[in-house]
Amino acid sequence: MRKKFRNLSLFSKISFVMCGLALALSTIITLTAVIYYRYIFSERLLGGIKTATVSAANTFYMNYTDIIERFVLTCGTEDFKSDVEYLCLSEPSYLTAKSKIQDELSTLSNCNYLVHGAMLLSGDGRTAYTLFNNPLYETAEEMFSPAELSRIKGISFLKERKSPFRSRVSVIPIVFPVSVITQYVELDLSDSAPDAYVIIFIDSAKLQTCLNLTNVSETENVYYLLTADGDLLNSPSTEDTEDVTAILEDERTKELLDAATWNTSDCSTFVSSDCYLAAYGLRYGDMILLNYAPRETFPDIFGKTGYTLLLLLVLLVFFLLTIAFLMARYITRPVNTLVAVVHQIEENRYTEKLKFSANDEIGQLGSAINNMHDTIRQQMVRIKQEEAEKYKTQVQLLTEQMNPHFLYNTLECIQSEVLRGNSNTATNMIQYLAEYLRIGLSYGADLITISNELRHADVYIKLMNQRFQQSIIFLYKPSSDLTQLLIPKTLLQPLVENSIRHGFGIDASGIPISVPTIEISFHASANRLSIGVIDNGSGFDVKKIEAITLGNPVEDNKGHVGLHNIYHRLVTYYGKENVQISFSSIPYYRNEIIISIPLPEE
Repeated sequence: MRKKFRNLSLFSKISFVMCGLALALSTIITLTAVIYYRYIFSERLLGGIKTATVSAANTFYMNYTDIIERFVLTCGTEDFKSDVEYLCLSEPSYLTAKSKIQDELSTLSNCNYLVHGAMLLSGDGRTAYTLFNNPLYETAEEMFSPAELSRIKGISFLKERKSPFRSRVSVIPIVFPVSVITQYVELDLSDSAPDAYVIIFIDSAKLQTCLNLTNVSETENVYYLLTADGDLLNSPSTEDTEDVTAILEDERTKELLDAATWNTSDCSTFVSSDCYLAAYGLRYGDMILLNYAPRETFPDIFGKTGYTLLLLLVLLVFFLLTIAFLMARYITRPVNTLVAVVHQIEENRYTEKLKFSANDEIGQLGSAINNMHDTIRQQMVRIKQEEAEKYKTQVQLLTEQMNPHFLYNTLECIQSEVLRGNSNTATNMIQYLAEYLRIGLSYGADLITISNELRHADVYIKLMNQRFQQSIIFLYKPSSDLTQLLIPKTLLQPLVENSIRHGFGIDASGIPISVPTIEISFHASANRLSIGVIDNGSGFDVKKIEAITLGNPVEDNKGHVGLHNIYHRLVTYYGKENVQISFSSIPYYRNEIIISIPLPEE
């Protein structure tokens, strides 16, 4: 039996193990969750939610009572009466009126920690007075519509809105309509427009936090203030209550709110498939406090079960350990062995081949990996040989591509000088050409020292000065510790040629420069060698030069093949990721080409 199971297909082994695991987990978790959730956990949560709702209502009542008392103490004075009478004049001064009520507004704005601010609104709803340090960002008519003000009778809560002050918080306005009837200001309960409105703004977020602090249940409660008609006054921002509007439209929810309206001594509850609802009728203002709590999901329940699932967990762990042992023995361990073999092949450390005795897919895969390893080693040897030959051929072609044209023109120039009888000039040119060829050929070596590369560029400029009767200034002064470093040969000459022909207008189209100057710099930093070629020529189009250098030279830009060849020679030698080249151009001032390559080993 054991041998038969070992030789089963890998798919059969995995299917057998996973089916057993899924069956055990599904049975245990489903039975436990259904029993616990239906008969124990739900009732306990509902009791906690009812208690939390009553506590939140009492907390809200205490804060509301505190605000009312501070309102009475602040606005029930003769000074406030005189202030309101001044506001009722036909044309009161706005600044004077605003100054008169600063003390009252300051007291009301700080009467309770839930209060965000306070303002006084004229009876016609057109003029709003606030603290000097709390300016409004909109007009009074934009904050409160005439229709909204006309429905206010006595102390009224309005729907949540954005703060009228320069703040991002949301507020719930409490409106106190007041009129001067006797020797004091009184609360106006009539249907006519009052003399003024005192408005205190409750911070909606602080109110929600305050109510949540009374939570004694194990759920995250969200509290809503509703009118007796079921209209929402606040809108807490939470993902769990995005469908609260649909819940409020449910007939069972409406019955719950109606019961809470008439019963202010007890908390009414309703349980749906998605949430718990608890409603408590407040003893003032014909309002209802609604507590919304999402129902616990199965993962939440399993995090709180405790000792009731201890025995089942012990049995489950034992069963899972047995299954894990089987998976490790017949699946995980062979797969890990194959992974280790692949890593050894990747790191070129697979020297002793493993033998696989099983005849399932893992054994076949192991044999295939061994065969693949042999094939890869053979291919690597062949590729290395081909790459070495390709590199030598490519470097030779790129190097020779830049030489013939210059050599032919120089020899023709020497011949012309000889025919004209300028033997000294011809002799100098022959000497410079010999030095140029000796350094350039370098007995077939691909690398030369920086000092020889600078001499190579120097004799090239001297040849060009002789050919075109120029006086190009060549500046270079590398530090002594860099002169003997090896770099690929013939890097500077094409760049110098580019400056002479295209920058100085010599031997090509361009504007001649009165004092043509070329400067070569070498700098070493952070294991990188930076080579800079700077001239004061007519400059170049940076994007065009980058496209030619990094891409392929096109027919109209054959003169720039040197830049292209230099870049690809360096890429061939150092690798594309190790070669960087940049361009900058300020015409007739500073045109610069910077090449960055790895610092050669000494």
